[in-house]
Amino acid sequence: MYWLSFKKKQEKPVTGLILPGGGARNAYQAGVLKAIGDMLPEDAENPFPVICGTSSGALNAVLLASSATRFREGVDRLYGIWANFHVGKVFRTDAWTALKSGLRWGLTFITGGLGKGQPRSVLDNSPMREMLERHIRFARIQQAIDTGVLRAVSVTTSGYTSGTSITFFQGIKGLAPWKRARRLGKRTELTLNHLMASSAIPVLFPAVKLRNEYYGDGSMRQTAPLSPALHLGANRLLIIGVRNPIPDVAPDVAAGEGFNIPYPSFGHISGYIFDTLFMDSLDADIERMRRINHTISETRDKQVEYKDSSLRQIDYLMISPSRDVRSIVERYVGNFPLSVRILLKGIGALTREGRPLMSYLMFDAPYCKELMELGYQDAMASRDQILHLLGYDELIKETA
Repeated sequence: MYWLSFKKKQEKPVTGLILPGGGARNAYQAGVLKAIGDMLPEDAENPFPVICGTSSGALNAVLLASSATRFREGVDRLYGIWANFHVGKVFRTDAWTALKSGLRWGLTFITGGLGKGQPRSVLDNSPMREMLERHIRFARIQQAIDTGVLRAVSVTTSGYTSGTSITFFQGIKGLAPWKRARRLGKRTELTLNHLMASSAIPVLFPAVKLRNEYYGDGSMRQTAPLSPALHLGANRLLIIGVRNPIPDVAPDVAAGEGFNIPYPSFGHISGYIFDTLFMDSLDADIERMRRINHTISETRDKQVEYKDSSLRQIDYLMISPSRDVRSIVERYVGNFPLSVRILLKGIGALTREGRPLMSYLMFDAPYCKELMELGYQDAMASRDQILHLLGYDELIKETA
């Protein structure tokens, strides 16, 4: 967890919620948000005027935004969805689908892709589309904006043709689109297709066509995950990560630990790719923001003019798992349907080294519930910092 002390500001505080991707790990975010709902007054309005999500974090973001007029009710709904998850609600797990997918990919490799109807993805995630259709009322997003409880919500995707990170946002009038190096912000009315595109993990899930381009998981090209919230007017951030910040330690060759290390399996490499895809750009962006904050704090006006905008200090709090999620998922691998276990075993994903990949794909209620409980506990451990960030200092005094 990272915390940066506040500076007195003249501008009205606008809190942005950052929900990065992480597959099944995003259940942790639901636990943190549940804790926030419990620590605020029952009649509290939505504390996050700006909500930004990427990949499966976008699913959390849009569901929360569609319930912004009733924040606690929305958090409870989000919590309930994750508490009742199972793999079959995300992708098809029947034996025939798994066998057909394996055969089609095998035939593609054998023929060098010369056949017709090349496979678009390893997994069929149509069940997730059906689930989201039942749970999200997109019309309520604009209602929340019109009533003033929501300033903006955004979903980030990656364009396969343009090679650009595109953030689609819906918000109040006056919010301007933006253009940076391989980063665009476009105003639109968010739909289910935007969510499916943002969470279309490459190779695993099929890309989604939006107008004139196919889009995939928003984490792929998102070099500045904090940027959308700042463009949409946030001046303080709550970031809910899904990776324990303590890095792994390489084997010590001098101590003999470096010998007999098995060659990394495809599952091991895939988990490494997922970690890089979902997490590394967020860590880098937070580090960049800390440096900018420090630089600005040394200036006289606490502000630096830069091109067509001004840089200002951003107060933020990051909540991330206090335990290694990979050690949690190990206990639940057997919950995967047999057809999926066979498919994953073939790529070495069921080994100890494949745990990172499993931690992203384990859309299973017991695993999700444990992650939510961890998120709840971690948030409650940071209760004073969260209340301070959200402007509820009087509640801190009540329990001091």
